[in-house]
Amino acid sequence: MKKTEKEPRPYRGLVDEIKEQHQKMKDMTFKEKWKYFWYYYKFHVIAIIAVLVFGGNLVHDMVTAKDYIFNGIMLNSSYLDQEPMEAAFAEYAALDTENYDCFIDTLSTLSYSGSTDYDYSTFYKLVAQVQTKDLDVLVLDSQICYNFATNGMMSDLRTILTEEELSAYEGNIYYIDYAEVKALEAADDTDPAVQAQYDERNNATAEEAAQEAELHRDPSSMKEPVPIGIFIADSPLVTKTYAYSELVPIFTFPATSQRVETAKKYLEFVWDETVPFENLVTVY
Repeated sequence: MKKTEKEPRPYRGLVDEIKEQHQKMKDMTFKEKWKYFWYYYKFHVIAIIAVLVFGGNLVHDMVTAKDYIFNGIMLNSSYLDQEPMEAAFAEYAALDTENYDCFIDTLSTLSYSGSTDYDYSTFYKLVAQVQTKDLDVLVLDSQICYNFATNGMMSDLRTILTEEELSAYEGNIYYIDYAEVKALEAADDTDPAVQAQYDERNNATAEEAAQEAELHRDPSSMKEPVPIGIFIADSPLVTKTYAYSELVPIFTFPATSQRVETAKKYLEFVWDETVPFENLVTVY
């Protein structure tokens, strides 16, 4: 009997197309990848991720019958032990963990160049969680923070914290210059001078990245300063756990954060000297 050729899978064309576009992204700058993602991938990959996210939530709900009471990501952190962190914060904030889940991701990583498959996976996960309004807190290093912030992923702290609450972090507030953001949006990415700026960021050493981060402490040097994060390198959480060695961690509220009061409680938790953070590290 003549062997019949298998019918092509209906989604093969989409998968091949995504692979082709994925290859095109490898040599792009972070900004180019972001813009390319929104103009192309949001119609394909977001749909796929949304299905996975909602599917995962559905399975999660069916198995545990619990929704999240808090969902945070400590991106590029080191040594933090996820489950003890979750338990410590749940107790600190008096969260109802019998009926809800407190989740703190301390394992996800993302490099500034974002060129590996794992980087793409983390990038898509972050965007999907922001889009589905399921992320309450995002702690990330300064280089990545700047790029996410200039693309509208972070809340203006003045919409989250009162003037009195914000003043408590004076000297540790991370600002971006919105005038600079608008200039970047209007800039031609193919301009050699613009490309050189991106290359300088891509190739920055840890020391150079730290020096650049310090520029974001001073709003007086900016035309339109917007506070979008809190430097937490000097917080008890970081100093007691060495969670961000050689990186400058910034605490931010995603623009779509829904559980704002709990997110604010997590910021308080991070700075509380009485919390035994030294007991919340992974021992290898």
